[in-house]
Amino acid sequence: MNTVKILIDLAKSPRITITNENAIELLECIIEKHGMTRDLEEALRIVNNFDEYYRILRKKFEDYISPPKNQRDVIEGRVIVHKLKLFTENNEKKIEIVFDRRVNLELLKTCLEEIGYEEIVVEKQLF
Repeated sequence: MNTVKILIDLAKSPRITITNENAIELLECIIEKHGMTRDLEEALRIVNNFDEYYRILRKKFEDYISPPKNQRDVIEGRVIVHKLKLFTENNEKKIEIVFDRRVNLELLKTCLEEIGYEEIVVEKQLF
């Protein structure tokens, strides 16, 4: 059974940690349902070019990369992806996607179900 956890952090931003392949599918599903925004386009480009961006992040000693956002989308609340963390775990490419706090959780749940996750746990960070 495929399980994924949506963690709501202290800033009320949902975050999900999934494999690179699932991240591509998730972002494509969100684009299909929500529409294309600059942050989604750039996030998808970063995820598709995982190796190159992972190398750059390690070279700069950084953990997160923030995709460029259109100021109009920010003001209108259309931004979806706040930042991405690229890492490897047991030789598997993984991505932590931190979403904007205004993202509809139902959109995330629907897309996660569509890409094959059967159990979706929403958990709030306590401290």
